[in-house]
Amino acid sequence: MSATCSVVSQRASVQLVLQKYPSWPAHVGIGSYRTLSKIEQCRTAAMGYHHSACNANGCDYTQVMYHSCRNRHCPNCGNSKKEEWIESRLKELLPCKYYHVVFTLPHELNALVMGNRKQLFDLLFDAASYTLLGFADDETYIGAKPGIIAVLHTWGQTLSFHPHLHCIVSGGGATVDDQWIAGKKAKYGVLFPLQALEKVYKAYFLKQLRKLREKQKLQLTHEQELHWKCLLNNLFATKWIVHAKQPFGGPLQVMRR
Repeated sequence: MSATCSVVSQRASVQLVLQKYPSWPAHVGIGSYRTLSKIEQCRTAAMGYHHSACNANGCDYTQVMYHSCRNRHCPNCGNSKKEEWIESRLKELLPCKYYHVVFTLPHELNALVMGNRKQLFDLLFDAASYTLLGFADDETYIGAKPGIIAVLHTWGQTLSFHPHLHCIVSGGGATVDDQWIAGKKAKYGVLFPLQALEKVYKAYFLKQLRKLREKQKLQLTHEQELHWKCLLNNLFATKWIVHAKQPFGGPLQVMRR
């Protein structure tokens, strides 16, 4: 079965379940309702349609095409957008080696992230960028600015909430005068030493997290307010995981994850 047939089949399966159990809206939240209702109506008359007809003499051929929902969660519409995004990113790749770096958030932050997704997802991107660019600027490793593509994942392989960032980092970088410098790798096997990456990433994230708290830009429950210092202490004591390796199948393998 082709990829196109597969995603259409998935969408149809979801639609059949939703249509078979019309009471489903009573069991989901507002956000889920908006998404599922669009998937339920995807490529049906409820979404509208456009009508095509042949105007040649003697030809009575007509075709009605129902509009898609264009929701990124839809197995059909979302897959199309994903392929467009991947194609655009592949055009940006340089003719060099690339390395795969993953920055994770400890599970102790899950509840706080759930209530402050925009702020903390932005901070995750910021912390990863700060860490990678800082190490790349060091002549011990590169001494130039690398190319980086970062992709946010919010769920783990077991479908549990697990925010982490997949970064594709070029194996070299450009200087201010447009000279290319290849990464040295040295004894680490990858661009940067993992333990050092983890320390800088963790320290920067927690520093900025405290600033968000001081500026009252975080939505905290009463319990989170009471245990804020305890949370910070646990986060400082916890090992933050950073993975780094050369992608086995190239950058495309990482983008399709």
